[in-house]
Amino acid sequence: MRKQRIIALLTDFGLKESSVAAMKGTILSICPKAQIVDISHEIPLFDVRHGAFVLASAATHFPRGTIFVGVVDPGVGTERRGIVVETERFLAVGPDNGLFSFFMDRERVKNVYEIKNKELMLEQKTHTFHGLTIFSPVAAHLANGVEPGLVGPKINNYIHWSIPRSIIKESAIFGEIIHIDQFGNGITNVTKKDLRKIKVNYDSYIKIKIDGKKVSAPFKRSYGFSKTGDYICVIGSYDFLEIAVNQGNAAKKLSLKIGNKIRIKKAN
Repeated sequence: MRKQRIIALLTDFGLKESSVAAMKGTILSICPKAQIVDISHEIPLFDVRHGAFVLASAATHFPRGTIFVGVVDPGVGTERRGIVVETERFLAVGPDNGLFSFFMDRERVKNVYEIKNKELMLEQKTHTFHGLTIFSPVAAHLANGVEPGLVGPKINNYIHWSIPRSIIKESAIFGEIIHIDQFGNGITNVTKKDLRKIKVNYDSYIKIKIDGKKVSAPFKRSYGFSKTGDYICVIGSYDFLEIAVNQGNAAKKLSLKIGNKIRIKKAN
């Protein structure tokens, strides 16, 4: 008896239309024993980078053997390829547009395959919904035990971009905003290890410069260690330093955007 496989879905489809349900129906028609888990269907429309960050952050917590289906696909119907990423622990199915970049950075990638095998796709013709006709059925067949190598040829020239690394110079960390979550927290590429290198520990105050704006905030274990409306910095669930406002919205308050350059120093 084949072990039940988890198929985890991430899209920008929302839940008002039938798209997500159609994908689930397709998966269950091919692999009735599949256990389907929703990561998110509220990725901002066409925001591949946002989807990449959420997918990678969630994937870490899934059991070995999970198959991820990611569909944030503004290039659907064009010459962009569909791919299957095979890592030591997981499989991921979706468009070759960078959506799996951060996931691949966190996992040990064994192979990447271009999806070419039409026997694993639906016969239904559509150029606008590959989540239904290609990615969902391929994931279901993989869950049924089809070997990843049977989806198509190995490729090496897939699209990939990495989270930029922070730099430490003269007791300062230079980084950037890499993600803004639904609470308006600005997630940076600065790690706890980076902070230790400039002697910042819990209860230290840090000075932050963000594209000309200057903020001073305590570094705490969690958001509630500051007064409502005050700035605070924490290491969040993504394992990066977050610039936050307790029960507020730091992104709005500071006009944060992805790519904002930041400088962090320990306050004297």
